[in-house]
Amino acid sequence: MQSTPLYHTAKGEAYVGNSLELLTELPDNCIDLVMTSPPFALRRQKSYGNVEETEYVQWIKPFGQEVFRVLKESGSLVLDLGGAYRSGVPSRSLYNFRVLLAFCDEIGFQLAEDFYWFNPAKLPSPIELGQQTKASCKGFCQHGMVVE
Repeated sequence: MQSTPLYHTAKGEAYVGNSLELLTELPDNCIDLVMTSPPFALRRQKSYGNVEETEYVQWIKPFGQEVFRVLKESGSLVLDLGGAYRSGVPSRSLYNFRVLLAFCDEIGFQLAEDFYWFNPAKLPSPIELGQQTKASCKGFCQHGMVVE
């Protein structure tokens, strides 16, 4: 790689940077596992640069294509995507499922397994359901997938 690692040990190196740029420095078929939790498609803009759900699939596809290129044939991608509620509508966004479909149908990944992460330690937060706001939601469930 051309980039300088943040640190290295006898077991490997750690790099800090834009993952899409760092992936381009790797040769084809060289990685066994990519495990990531990219910025979610949240309704409120965050300092780390999240995008809206309507743009999310197109935004994350180049990352998926690079991961697919560098993964060994026996490799896996573990992708943790948080959910979001749709603005003014009492339903959840389907963007995380659209990502999965795009990765499988358009890039070539195969779904090996999906998982749900339940986090009862998450602080309660308001949820907007149509014209009403539910004061707090305690049980937070997050969706992820393993694609190979």
